Amino acid sequence: MLLQVDVNRQGLNETVVVLRSGKRFFAAAEDLERWRIRRPAAGALEHEGRTYYPLDALPGASFELDEARLRLAITTRAEAFEATLAALPDSRAATPAVLPQPGGFLNYSLSATHAAGAWARTGFFEAGFFSRYGVLTNSVLAPELGETARWRRLESTYTIDQPEERRSLRLGDSITRAGAWGRPVRFGGLQFATNFATQPGFIPFPVASAVGQAALPSTVDVFVNNALVARRSVPPGPFSLSNIPVVTGSGDIRVVVRDLLGREQIITQPFYGSTALLKEGLSDYSFEAGETRQDFAVLSNHYAERVAAATYRHGLTDRVTGELRAESANLARSAGASGAARVGNFGLASGSLAFSHSEAGLGRLAGFGLERNARVFSAAFQTVLTNAQFRQAGMRPGELPRRRQTIANAGVHLGEFGSLSLTHAVQEFRDQPRAEVVTLAYSLPVGRIAQLGINAVRTYGAIGGSALFTTLAIPLGELTSGSASLERTHDNQSGVTRNTPTAVVQKSLPLGDGYGYRAQVRNEDLFGSLSGQTGVGTYVLEAATARQGGSATRFGASGGVGTIAGHTFLSRSITESFAVVHVGDFENVRVLQDNQVMARTNARGYAVLPRLRAYERNPVTIEQADLPFEARLGSLRLEGAPYFRSGLLLDFPVRRVRAATLRIVLDDGSDLPSGAAARIEGQAEEFPVALRGELYLEGLEETNRVLVIWNGQTCVLDVSYGHHADPLPQLGTFICRGVKP
Repeated sequence: MLLQVDVNRQGLNETVVVLRSGKRFFAAAEDLERWRIRRPAAGALEHEGRTYYPLDALPGASFELDEARLRLAITTRAEAFEATLAALPDSRAATPAVLPQPGGFLNYSLSATHAAGAWARTGFFEAGFFSRYGVLTNSVLAPELGETARWRRLESTYTIDQPEERRSLRLGDSITRAGAWGRPVRFGGLQFATNFATQPGFIPFPVASAVGQAALPSTVDVFVNNALVARRSVPPGPFSLSNIPVVTGSGDIRVVVRDLLGREQIITQPFYGSTALLKEGLSDYSFEAGETRQDFAVLSNHYAERVAAATYRHGLTDRVTGELRAESANLARSAGASGAARVGNFGLASGSLAFSHSEAGLGRLAGFGLERNARVFSAAFQTVLTNAQFRQAGMRPGELPRRRQTIANAGVHLGEFGSLSLTHAVQEFRDQPRAEVVTLAYSLPVGRIAQLGINAVRTYGAIGGSALFTTLAIPLGELTSGSASLERTHDNQSGVTRNTPTAVVQKSLPLGDGYGYRAQVRNEDLFGSLSGQTGVGTYVLEAATARQGGSATRFGASGGVGTIAGHTFLSRSITESFAVVHVGDFENVRVLQDNQVMARTNARGYAVLPRLRAYERNPVTIEQADLPFEARLGSLRLEGAPYFRSGLLLDFPVRRVRAATLRIVLDDGSDLPSGAAARIEGQAEEFPVALRGELYLEGLEETNRVLVIWNGQTCVLDVSYGHHADPLPQLGTFICRGVKP
């Protein structure tokens, strides 16, 4: 039989050949495959070179045959279908970064302070040069602007990023990756490491997945901790949704399946997410070699002992990540292994074991940690033990390792009653007294008008003491807030207790142009600041007076100079990647980044966005209402994905066009009939003639030849534009000779 077939109300309505034997129906193998139906295990038969399978062998199959219309409706259970495998799209999927054109920038931060009858003038400078081959940055600290001999070089680094490979090469000053048990060391040399930040949409840690099944075409809503994160349609059958974005810690995924009949089924499964884990098969590494940097910010070029380190992490499974690390310095050689494992959906356990060899002998380090991060209750414990002979890179000559370092914390979320956290930290030294600190923090929202915070700190030992901080913060506007606090401290040695009240009112600087301020009263000490921000810099004026006498004032200014694609500009400090936006030659057009007004174009139509996120999609739009009538705009939105500390040019497709209206009449004085077409010679665009011979033209030059075509007839008009204050002038009446009505 040649039948129109539908399966589980999918609306397939395909016309196929179906074999019928009594009340049994047989469908061809290729049709079942197209319908995503699994082939039954038995009962197949051959007919005219094709293999057919009995449809009544499908689980729970039923049929409705309309012989008059030759339609067959098949209904079967979800398990009869092949599974649908789908990954949820990543909302942060990155646009491929644009290789930068050669360019550069110079940041400055200047400060002049007057106190005790004397002036101090300091500065900070950072220069950068970038191209498609990488970016070179160099920073300098000037403790006294007038004495260049005292200026200090801070960091000089050449960085080459490879976004496709998610890795970076750094030459110059850098910091070693510490790994699970090492110390970060500032050094000068070479570092080659993975850099997941070059692909912000890439998720290196294990993500969650959810499975379910649908008997009919359905809509699936995915909730993570009751927040909707995705919605998609699925066909009948089992389905698996992967790449579900989850938060760090424990929670639950709720999948709501709603079919076309309105029936719902809810699937709930717990999860535990941690950034300490890597996806199965994924590696993360860092290799460094050079010389350790000494007296940073004090001396410009003091490099001491050689250092080399290698750290390699690998996702053994989605539950277990292992780490190997080795390092070498003049003091010692050390190596060790670490691991982190997810304990079901309860939490994360970690451990480290390392050995060192030096003049002190064989050293040992052992560490263990356990954490649980949940919506209501969270806790963590971490301890590291060493023997007296353990040495590692970053230790100073003569420094002894700490005997034990332990930190434990716990927190509980009390809903409308706020949140409470407790932290206990202990460090046991071999040549110093034991250090022990306990902190307790409580935060409580006071309705929707304020936030109350109470923090207590207790330090044990001979030089210990206690402190209690109570703060009430009140938002007064979008950028404005006020706070009142009381600090009560007690010193164990002197037995003195002090109470220090503080009141603050402040307004933060906006993202774009604007101003901010801060007024503070602490005991009887007064402090005030006024700050302003423009497209070319940020300026701060501060003043303070003390109860004991004396006062100080400070003026600060910061900004930047940059160049790219032959365009040189002034801007605020370029602390990240940046973009130069060009909007034709239109002035004072608002430029928005992430829907926030960040800048306005200057007289040449340029604006600078000094803070773009490297390798991410940065949506940039312009305000159409700021463009004049004669502007022809191709797009209001562009997206930029710059390289690290590099710039790009975003040229909006907008141009100024000359437009005008005119009236065309025939030889006898009657209007040119509507429907005629006019075109400026040398241009392709045609403009229709309206009623009463009215014509609108754009793209005009000072002098123009306009071709008018009507009913197979043609005439030529010489039209001069001239100079007009009106953006849409009326150029007068023109006679189209030789054209008949």
